[in-house]
Amino acid sequence: MGVVFYPSEPMFRPSMNALLRIAAALAPLALAACASVPPAPPAPSVSAEAVVEDLADEAVEEETVDNPRIPKLELSEEWLYGLLAGEIVVQRGGAGVAAETYLQLARETRDPRVAQRASEFAMFSGNVRQASEALALWIELDPDADSAREQLLIALLRAGKLAESQPLVEGMLARQPARAGAIFVQLARLLARQPDRGAAAKLVSDLAERYPELPEARFAHLAVAAEAGEQAEVDKEFARLAQIAPTWDLPLLWQVDRLRRHSVPSAIDFLQAQLQLRPAASLELNLTMVRLLASEKRYTDAQRHAEKALQQYPKQAELLNMVGLLAFQNGNLPLARRQLEAALQAGYADADSLRYTLGQLADEQKQPQQARHWYQQVGQGENYLPARLRLAQLDAADGNWQQAINDLQPLAGDGSQLVRVVALQAQIAKNAGDRAQAMTLLNQGLQRQPRATELLYDRALLSELDGQFPLAEKDLLQVLELVPDHVHALNALGYALSNHTTRYREALAYVEKAHQAAPDDPMILDSLGWVYYKLGKLEQALQYLQASYASMPDAEVAAHLGEVLWQSGRLDEARKLWAEAHKKEPDHPVLRETLQRLLP
Repeated sequence: MGVVFYPSEPMFRPSMNALLRIAAALAPLALAACASVPPAPPAPSVSAEAVVEDLADEAVEEETVDNPRIPKLELSEEWLYGLLAGEIVVQRGGAGVAAETYLQLARETRDPRVAQRASEFAMFSGNVRQASEALALWIELDPDADSAREQLLIALLRAGKLAESQPLVEGMLARQPARAGAIFVQLARLLARQPDRGAAAKLVSDLAERYPELPEARFAHLAVAAEAGEQAEVDKEFARLAQIAPTWDLPLLWQVDRLRRHSVPSAIDFLQAQLQLRPAASLELNLTMVRLLASEKRYTDAQRHAEKALQQYPKQAELLNMVGLLAFQNGNLPLARRQLEAALQAGYADADSLRYTLGQLADEQKQPQQARHWYQQVGQGENYLPARLRLAQLDAADGNWQQAINDLQPLAGDGSQLVRVVALQAQIAKNAGDRAQAMTLLNQGLQRQPRATELLYDRALLSELDGQFPLAEKDLLQVLELVPDHVHALNALGYALSNHTTRYREALAYVEKAHQAAPDDPMILDSLGWVYYKLGKLEQALQYLQASYASMPDAEVAAHLGEVLWQSGRLDEARKLWAEAHKKEPDHPVLRETLQRLLP
């Protein structure tokens, strides 16, 4: 039989340390017990004797450790209740109430661990005043608690109490000279956002004067000076840092980010000036400069800087990749290929992205076999699907269009990829002249994802091409129901209405809405001109059709523009335009129909 405790007998009391370690574990159990109505059958547990023995052993261990900061107190029932109640309140979201409970217990027990717990709850609840009181008590009870001083400094600065924080910082610097740099960096971060920026700058200036050769002190000074608008001080400190810490990137990157948020050109000017003071600047600073220039579309300058940095860091994969991408952007394809392949050999982290880019580069150079080589090497990841899609297009271009469709089929099993895969399968079948298979593929895709607007749009175009305008209109209206501002659906519906009905006013409304969203789109300009022609407004029709043809000399636009010129009595201009278009695209169906109708 186990040991039985009677109320008249003195009960064993766990130590304060034991309780603090088990309180957080007991709180969830207490909450679960309170929430159990009715309570669940107790799970098998260790015996009472085992629990008592464990606590007794722990108490003996504590007594053998001589820690003058920890008071040796017998845990009263009131304290036990307060600690457990505090933990339970925290579990219920009342960190502020728990902080007050722990703070009161810390004053009574004089135990620094309880004060620490009170400060944690107060900081979590956002009560800066309460946190400051708990941290101050923690320091009072354990003067060696440097972490308490650091947290108290944060609390005071968050509250804007600069005067109270200065002696605390001075004490921290005196006690921990080896951490002076870290303390100044923390000051830079906290003081830069003080409402009284002048007072913050003075505080750091006073402290930094005692550390003229400490780079972190110079950085803290320039950070608060920058926020206070003291540009002369900022320039002076950066010049000083260039001498005493020429390889330290943090201050420069901090200032670049600060300037970039307001003006990228200002950030570029600053970094260029600093790089001139640092001939051996780090790779990160050079990469930052390249990124800034590229973000401003200064691709030539970006490439020039990257190539210069490459002389200093010839085997850096990230830099090689940047040079390659910029050369690609600037049209220097041979250089782009060399540098991208070098980046791959140098171990560029995202190798599949590089392989996909090399495939695109080979496509641009009209080298389909080389492109196929790179696309086939792209592994699973974000570039895998586009690489497979492009491989299918290359197969279709070689005449293996049915095999391309079949090879894509396994990829359609993934619902997140279905739309892109089915859309390409249908396009390949349509381009090969198998419109029946294209329609079947689209129908199957829409059975799985009925609200896929891309597939609805493609099916509408295919239906219209097959002379099934009612089905096309139904799909386009569904697209617009799902996406009211779908520019291509608005344009397609307006154009189809003008070709298959006499609802020209309705057609004009759709196309005008598309035109408002994309005023320079040549396809929409063509549709708008064609609808105005159907409305009998030849001058407006000519205006839009000529603008469309100027940016997209397509056979269909030539057919429309030529017809309006013909109806306007400008016959020779129409014949010349049609002849040029017929020479480029003799089998275009719209142009062929127009010529047969007007020039039988």
